[in-house]
Amino acid sequence: MLTFLLAFATSGGALAYNRFQSNIDTHDIGDLLGTDRPTVSEDVETADDAHAGQTLNLLFMGTDSREGDNAELDGSGTTTGMRADTTLLVQVPADRKGLTVVSIPRDTLVDIPACTRPDGTESSPQSQAMFNSAFNTGSGGTSVAHGAACTIKTVEALTGVLIDDFVVVDFAGFIGLIDALDGIPMYVEEDITSKEAQLELTAGCQILNGEDALGFARVRKGVSDGSDIARIGRQQDLLMAVIEDALSSRVLTNPAMLYEVADAATQTITTGRDIGNLTTIVGLAYSMRNVDLDQIQFITMPFDWAGDRVVPSPLYAEDVWQALRTRQPVDPRLSGVGWEITEQLAKDEAAEQATDEPTDDATDDPTSEPTTAPTDNATDIPTIAPTDEATGDENVCTRETARS
Repeated sequence: MLTFLLAFATSGGALAYNRFQSNIDTHDIGDLLGTDRPTVSEDVETADDAHAGQTLNLLFMGTDSREGDNAELDGSGTTTGMRADTTLLVQVPADRKGLTVVSIPRDTLVDIPACTRPDGTESSPQSQAMFNSAFNTGSGGTSVAHGAACTIKTVEALTGVLIDDFVVVDFAGFIGLIDALDGIPMYVEEDITSKEAQLELTAGCQILNGEDALGFARVRKGVSDGSDIARIGRQQDLLMAVIEDALSSRVLTNPAMLYEVADAATQTITTGRDIGNLTTIVGLAYSMRNVDLDQIQFITMPFDWAGDRVVPSPLYAEDVWQALRTRQPVDPRLSGVGWEITEQLAKDEAAEQATDEPTDDATDDPTSEPTTAPTDNATDIPTIAPTDEATGDENVCTRETARS
């Protein structure tokens, strides 16, 4: 959204500016968040925007509300209320040289604090509740702003990271954005048929329209291992594909398409009052104009299994939160899907400990050579490479290969 609005702002389109600003539904939720929140120190001024020199922590939520235009997207026809089935904690560093995007699994067991509901009553605190239920707890099934506030309180309690603002995107908005881009090239690793997600896809490279892209992002049962964690991996792949396509010359040099994309991106979002102001958005976008795709780090919250749910990994999830709290780069070994990362790190650390432990021969004879020489793998950050199936040349998907 930042890139699209930047393009129109720099072209001086007052009509477009007014149109986009009126599209955005903004809310001041400060009173709903209370005063018991994480603290943050000031950054050194290094960026040329309304938040110059400030690290920004933004919470992006994809809601499954079936109200309004979303009603027909409910494959079961029975879903009520609203939950945040996709939640991304995005940190924009003060120097504006990259982005860190952390996916918090919807099935994470967390403590949900008391939240103010639309009718003015307060919910009771909950222990070990499903993370995605926080949105519905606060919203009372009706208010996106109250749902966002309760989710923010839950994330702040979980991470200790102060959230500066929020963006909520609903189903219809996501579909409109993909369709405005004329679809997204995507490699589908296996045949998918899902009544719940209203999706039927064949394996291979193809261009997904809005409804198929939404189904691809939502589908879980019967695909891969059927877990929400596997779905997060697909969502991250899809999001990167959308970003790459939106920043391509095909889009940026086409004013008509830019207008349609920006219009679609703003029509069905709900934001905080600050980030929803186009002046703020354009200033932030301008300061981020040189960010490359390889400077965007995607992370799934490291976790441990708790039955068919998950809990934050006591060690590795805290490493992520600590990095975000202190505005330091997150260890690149933590990029990727949660359980794969924690398993790999545990193996690496066990190997390092085994290498560091002296043998009897080494301790008895101080002049003897060590029996196991340290290797680069013991000291360097290990590379956790995706499998060939995920990255092989046959899986590279572009508009040209999808149409061939």
